[in-house]
Amino acid sequence: MKKVILILLIACFSFSTSAFAAYTATSSDLTVSQSAQHKLSVGLWSTTNETVELSLYSKGPAGQLSKVFSTTVNIGPTTPSPVELSVGYIGSGTYVLKGEFQGSYGSLGPVSLYRVY
Repeated sequence: MKKVILILLIACFSFSTSAFAAYTATSSDLTVSQSAQHKLSVGLWSTTNETVELSLYSKGPAGQLSKVFSTTVNIGPTTPSPVELSVGYIGSGTYVLKGEFQGSYGSLGPVSLYRVY
């Protein structure tokens, strides 16, 4: 019985440790003035090799966020930056990028959305 309790405690501790290991960085507001095909340019930095989930959200008038694009990128200390990604056709408005780093720290450098001609 003691072994079962010990195993359960270790499992709970392992889950809680991994659940809180991720770090999320959020960009400032990005403004798109014309509906069109766009690319995202984002500077990514990390001291270790890790995976980052990038999610682009449209921001409503009351600040509510709606996901419009998401992808996963592998980065490390030697990864060229900025990373450029096609986000497809997006409408005019305000957008925010969130990067969820699997490690305990990472950063988003300069972030921009630009129209593809």
